[in-house]
Amino acid sequence: SGIIGLLFYVALPCMILHAFLQEVSCEDLIVAGQAVLVSAACCIGAYGLSLVLWRREPLERRSALTFATMFSNAGNAGLPVVALVFGSRGVFFASFFLLPVRVLMWTLGLSLFVPENGRAKWRSLLCNPSLVVVFVGLALMALPVRLPAVLDSAVESLGSMTGPLSMILIGAALAEQKLRDILDTGVWRLVPVRLLAIPLIALGILRWLGADGLLQNVAVTLLAMPAASNTAMIAEMYGRDYRFASACVFVTTILSLITVPCLTLLY
Repeated sequence: SGIIGLLFYVALPCMILHAFLQEVSCEDLIVAGQAVLVSAACCIGAYGLSLVLWRREPLERRSALTFATMFSNAGNAGLPVVALVFGSRGVFFASFFLLPVRVLMWTLGLSLFVPENGRAKWRSLLCNPSLVVVFVGLALMALPVRLPAVLDSAVESLGSMTGPLSMILIGAALAEQKLRDILDTGVWRLVPVRLLAIPLIALGILRWLGADGLLQNVAVTLLAMPAASNTAMIAEMYGRDYRFASACVFVTTILSLITVPCLTLLY
């Protein structure tokens, strides 16, 4: 619980805030705006698909399956891949692609796990530090204000703990799991949806619309990433099926080592 608190209330908000502190040029803003629209459409479309696919699953599992379908590990895993393959221009588009992902993750996505109803539920959502920091970051982007170098460095350093802390928590959960948890049929039903169906559908639609070539590649790469590592941590935070959520993250992460390189052959 101490590591989860450090992750949710310190490391993750700092990582999100640092993503909003990057310099934004006027070049490619039109394509960047398209990236925002594509990202939002993909999240909402995946949510609609989840309502159909996972409607018969128990609530404890349905939350994790829906969240994992909607959100890939685009931040921790996708951005380094984009930076390596597509360079700084790809990272520029990816940063805009992640804006609606972060907003929807900490609103619609988080609402899948929050057990309360009415005002208590919305208070839990709106007071979530990872959501609050999204709006702080948007304000800093819009205003001619920059954090002092010392503070910016501290935010970056604290945010860099997110990946290692996430892996520690997932590893701890996996250490408690038995083989039957990883071989759960619910986990394996998620795999083709998360790793193949969503990126392939997005690629087909983007090509049909004639979207910018680099935007297509960046979007599909981010969508092809495994289930978001936050799936397991949010499940633990709100008392859902943590082991099942961890198995979803683990299995999709391992298999993405095969599926992601195969999908790049289509670019």
